[in-house]
Amino acid sequence: MNEIALAIRVLVALIFLTAALGKSRHRLAFQGVVTNYRLLPEIAVPGFALLLPLVEATVAAALLIAPAGGPEVSAATLLILFAAAMAINIFRGRRHIDCGCFQSALKQTLSWTLVARNVALALLLVIPAAVPGRSLPVSGTAEGLVMGSALFLLLQTMNILWSVVPAWRLRGALVTGEGE
Repeated sequence: MNEIALAIRVLVALIFLTAALGKSRHRLAFQGVVTNYRLLPEIAVPGFALLLPLVEATVAAALLIAPAGGPEVSAATLLILFAAAMAINIFRGRRHIDCGCFQSALKQTLSWTLVARNVALALLLVIPAAVPGRSLPVSGTAEGLVMGSALFLLLQTMNILWSVVPAWRLRGALVTGEGE
């Protein structure tokens, strides 16, 4: 069970780390994404856009090195807040905006799939939070690291497909004249 707990921690840490790096590399674009959500006062947007990647990177590091409990709660809280922000905008009819996940080179518009993904990841964090932080043997640590990395690659592949499929559908509709 400790290997599974480690795999989940690695998975979520890699998600937060890549998101933090993407947001940091494209700081102005991310600031625009935060503005598009229309959840913060305009004056707070630049500071939030600068601070969030630092928080995500800190949570990622804590998931990899800190004892169980605190990092999982922090990560789950962020994931639920992100899901809530997406859901609010979906309810407002604002599905067209970029989710701001910065998980791949492709933009993802808001969808219930993304909301469900974040909620599922938050719920998944219950497992490592509940598992006592015993040391794993080297083989168990390697298994957990490999499983978490493989899950991350699978999720990244799914993210790309979630981004590409709507574009394919739109292209098909335009080619056949259905999009006119």
